[in-house]
Amino acid sequence: MSARFKLSKLMKFKLFGALNIVDIVIILAFLTLLPVVFVLNKGSFSPAGKAIQDKKDIEIDVLLEREKISRETEFFIPGEKAFITIRNVPYTKLEIVKYEKTQLSEDEPSYPYGFNFLVTLGDKAAITPDGPVVGGNKIKIGLPVVLEGFDYKLRGVVTDVRINDNIIPPAARKSR
Repeated sequence: MSARFKLSKLMKFKLFGALNIVDIVIILAFLTLLPVVFVLNKGSFSPAGKAIQDKKDIEIDVLLEREKISRETEFFIPGEKAFITIRNVPYTKLEIVKYEKTQLSEDEPSYPYGFNFLVTLGDKAAITPDGPVVGGNKIKIGLPVVLEGFDYKLRGVVTDVRINDNIIPPAARKSR
């Protein structure tokens, strides 16, 4: 008997008249993987689930330096939203909590139109051991961001991140 004939005869062998060897191997593989999937879904081995400790309100200060603007009216209005791009990836609209505007010194050639802005944005972030995470990005001091509104698009850098339980959420702030 050749090996090919033995394999052919083995493949035709039926257990209980219904299952052949291939069926038995598939069933055994499924029964072996079932407990593994159950344990992983339960969270026993889930490092990502343990990383997020909480979701809290945060405030992010963004410094926009040396912006040349000739417009008289303000475009950072507390309570309105500004679209934010983090690391060249669009995220979402965040509420403008407050802003400060300072004019550049008289030594600057573009003095009448040069301004620095410090814009404070509010959002809810996942808090991890490495810090707050917004839109899948860790928010840290020095992170370059882009703020965009209806008629502006300005580049800035994160200068402060405050995680605080005492921060009034944007929804509650409007009802006051």
